[in-house]
Amino acid sequence: MKRELQRVFPHYWIYITTAQSPRTDCRDRPYVYSVLTALHLAFFPKVTQIRCPHSKQMESDIRREIDVRLSITQAQTPTGTTFQFMNIYQFTSANPMGQTDMWTTTENWINKQKNNRIIMQGDLNCAHPGCRWDYAQPLNKDLGMADNKLEHFLNSIGGHFYAQQEHTWRGKECRAALDHVLTWNHHLPPQTTKPNPKSHKKFDHCQTWTQLPHLDFPKLANTARTTPQDFSQRIDTVFFKRHVDAWRKRSDGYRIKHGKHADEQEKGENIGTKHKTPY
Repeated sequence: MKRELQRVFPHYWIYITTAQSPRTDCRDRPYVYSVLTALHLAFFPKVTQIRCPHSKQMESDIRREIDVRLSITQAQTPTGTTFQFMNIYQFTSANPMGQTDMWTTTENWINKQKNNRIIMQGDLNCAHPGCRWDYAQPLNKDLGMADNKLEHFLNSIGGHFYAQQEHTWRGKECRAALDHVLTWNHHLPPQTTKPNPKSHKKFDHCQTWTQLPHLDFPKLANTARTTPQDFSQRIDTVFFKRHVDAWRKRSDGYRIKHGKHADEQEKGENIGTKHKTPY
């Protein structure tokens, strides 16, 4: 997947992690998730991927998931300004221990950065007070706990939180602002929430847009891009991972069924050969 993205967008640094969760959905299929960070070479000529350390006392499954769900990239602009981008995909409210460990890991990292400019963005799977709409009241216990953990994180770590004024996620009967941007030692203009185009209706989250200061980037930066290639006929690796067990089961059944026919055909050919063999 990364190679294909790199071919389509050769002027971008691309970092992507994909993993399969031990948890399954209602059809007993394992959840598959990805975190992707893409930074333009012209605006960030120097980029380094950083692995965030975490407590060894953490459960091994959660530790492995955090390695995928939390992506930290340090990037330097042409003027020498350094930013740390934290791309986060928080655990859902159904996994309160995972959420707590993620917040603890993130807080420990930020406390060690001192004066570094940090921009954290992503699906935090929790909302600021007043940023859930059309939910049944009182609020579900797990959802309320997730929102309280966000407030505790903000109170303990400081920084600047940009509360969304409209929903970024829509369910069947409810809406919520679950995607957020937080910064430390740096201020950004308010974000803009943009709904996905009709061609992307299968995605339930909106796009969250913000901008970095213009003074850190040259006006004549080379922003050339190549024409995207058509990969619509290629295998969807994320979809394949999720259904690989079903594929193997079908494949084994097909092989057994047709392998039997192949054996019978081979025996028939051998008999025919023997009959033609002169004495």
